[in-house]
Amino acid sequence: MRSRPQLDSFRRVSSTLIKFRRKGGFRSGVSLGEAMANTRLSGNDSYTFHELNVDPRGRIILKVRWSGYTSMTYEIPVDGYEGRVQLQTLARRIARAIVHFLQANMIPISWDRVILYHLEEISIGVWQPVLATS
Repeated sequence: MRSRPQLDSFRRVSSTLIKFRRKGGFRSGVSLGEAMANTRLSGNDSYTFHELNVDPRGRIILKVRWSGYTSMTYEIPVDGYEGRVQLQTLARRIARAIVHFLQANMIPISWDRVILYHLEEISIGVWQPVLATS
């Protein structure tokens, strides 16, 4: 029997990046404020449940990290239709989790200054948001 090759710490589990961009927008990423306001996203149904490694309960794990603070983990429900993920709803739920993280850690930054660019899968079904400030 063949064993699975070990992953080194520099290689992502999946090459799938879940990208966020406003519909008709020129820049990539959406602010947390835009995501929570349900802004329409480009490619709203581009990803499948299988690509996100959604668990049997219809959830993914989100691990939020910010330099200098303790990371926090959230269970995010994933909605969709015909096997396709509703990216707009997922972005809103991720933004809410990130806002909770910012508030819980008392990070003094406006939500509109935090940009959600994409999600990277760090282990099967566990995703980490790539964030920046503007």
